[in-house]
Amino acid sequence: MSVRLLKEEVKQKFGIDVSMGQCRRAKKYAIELIEGTLVEHYAKLWSYGEEIRRSNPGSTVKLDVNYDLQVDDGSGITLMLDQHKGLLEAVKEVMPNVAHRQCVRHIVANFRKRFSGVHYERMFWKACKASTEPLFNAAMKEIQVLNPAVFDYLMEKNPKSWSRAFFREGRMCDAVENGLSESFNNIIRDARKKPIITMLEEIRLYVMERQFNLTIKGCSWPDLKPCPTITILLNQLKRAQRYWQVLPTSLNQFETRNLAESYVVDMDRRTFATISYLNSDVGNYVDPMYYGAIYKTTYKYPMRGMNGSNMWPPTESIPPLPPLKRKMPGRPKVNRRKDSSERGARHTVSKVGKKDYV
Repeated sequence: MSVRLLKEEVKQKFGIDVSMGQCRRAKKYAIELIEGTLVEHYAKLWSYGEEIRRSNPGSTVKLDVNYDLQVDDGSGITLMLDQHKGLLEAVKEVMPNVAHRQCVRHIVANFRKRFSGVHYERMFWKACKASTEPLFNAAMKEIQVLNPAVFDYLMEKNPKSWSRAFFREGRMCDAVENGLSESFNNIIRDARKKPIITMLEEIRLYVMERQFNLTIKGCSWPDLKPCPTITILLNQLKRAQRYWQVLPTSLNQFETRNLAESYVVDMDRRTFATISYLNSDVGNYVDPMYYGAIYKTTYKYPMRGMNGSNMWPPTESIPPLPPLKRKMPGRPKVNRRKDSSERGARHTVSKVGKKDYV
């Protein structure tokens, strides 16, 4: 309940007009009684960690910010960043061989500050979604002809990190937006405002329940067939393949044509879909990464339940203290700051000049 609503409820129930400051202090006191003070929460962290290790064997508990993903130098890993230069440099130092991608939404947000116009964005998305380097070059050529400054700006943003045309093979993902992270941050928005133990518990319970639901979701999927989402994409490709002509050049190599487009196809390398020409099963050419068996392996180890704080094992470790409070200027932000593209316009209808008819 917000402080303003608390003030109004006190006035309605008890007929007392209290100040906003009194309501704020009363709310803080009530929360501390229910959830405990920050000092108490931080003092329980070591015991909380021991309970995690006991209930979920194999878990790692640390009270610092070191990486613990066991990814060595980052080979085979792809990270998507949101224009955070400090994080980019830190990742390069810890995992020098990791593949970097930029969230296109953040690029577009900064792009709008300098260049306005929907036509620029449309051409940018065309370059972003281009599947080959020639298609990317063609899209960027259109931008260069229209406005060389826009072309120079986008080329400075390292297209190899935001255009699908340059993504490495074998990464099994062509995402250009970090919508998954944004969705998770939105889910834990309220939990992040609470004391540390309460915050960690709310996040743990959410992840535990979600992991269970996703496990149940994939139970009926065949192990050696693509997942339903991939099957939908394959069906879309099947409908589109009727516009392509297939010309064999050798046993497993072909040339596929669609008007001015033409591609060389190597079935052994799975570089293109000429599968219907050979009367083969499309699913056999999907990478096993998208099979039901791999999905089930992802959720093979469930997150186990934990006892309450009254059952946590004691430790001899020195209890940590909470960080010093820093009061920032201005009123604290509650909601995530939305980009201009996310703000829906309000539609209102004026009643001025209208007459009521009986």
